[in-house]
Amino acid sequence: MFKSIVLATVLASAAAFAPAHSAFGVRVTALSAEWQPAEGMKWEEKDFEAEIKKLEQEAESRLDAKIKELEANIEKVGKP
Repeated sequence: MFKSIVLATVLASAAAFAPAHSAFGVRVTALSAEWQPAEGMKWEEKDFEAEIKKLEQEAESRLDAKIKELEANIEKVGKP
């Protein structure tokens, strides 16, 4: 009795990990559609590289200003 229960349990757990047959209620459909913007909308590609360069330049100028401010503070306090 115990062996039959163990065997049934092993078979049930093995069946859980076995691949299902492809006709088991599963339909394979291939989606081959190209994305398009919503009707009435226009797709615009932005030039992100130019925007990134602009942001980098702004960040560098702010950093340079902060460095000058800290160097001036060092000169006032006299500690590096």
